Amino acid sequence: MLNDTSLCVALLNESLSKRDIPKVSIQQYREKFLFPIKTFYESVGFNFENEPFEKTNKEFHDGFEQQFRKLALQPFAKETIIKINETNTIQSILSATIQQRLTEQVGFFDLHNYLDNIVGISSTPSGYGKEYEGSELMMAVDIPASETIIVGDSILDFSVSQSLGIDCALVYNGHNDVERLKATGAYTFEHIDDFYSWLTD
Repeated sequence: MLNDTSLCVALLNESLSKRDIPKVSIQQYREKFLFPIKTFYESVGFNFENEPFEKTNKEFHDGFEQQFRKLALQPFAKETIIKINETNTIQSILSATIQQRLTEQVGFFDLHNYLDNIVGISSTPSGYGKEYEGSELMMAVDIPASETIIVGDSILDFSVSQSLGIDCALVYNGHNDVERLKATGAYTFEHIDDFYSWLTD
């Protein structure tokens, strides 16, 4: 839900510049971005034989924590969450962000009153925890998979939906290129309000 792609690219490029590795554009980032993050970093030029991956990962997360309050939500995100909340539909956030940071972010954007569950991961983000936390969430809410859909903006979100056996809708103004998202076969939308229109049609 965060409109954070530009910040993520800026932080990535800061780390690349420190190591004299060519910077990437937003389009290059979207074409390459994937989980696990270590694999993505290696694809843009990092060499973790020279330094530990954890150092680079910490650089990013420290920078993000310092700057996320400057961000906005994705266009129409909060309005859509409020409208769905008014239909008494259960809404949960499932994120690869550490739980404590995720809770802080949800509070900062004043979303907690519209969400039933806020689920992050309990260790340093790597992309491996989201499937596990998602399965735990599915058991906790006790809603049939056939009545559940995950809404995201990345290939990881599609992979999680496949793991959980639920439908997936992908919004393509986030972390992955639109062609990569469409290639998954998931429902794809330009903005989240387009998803809402589809959902309520």
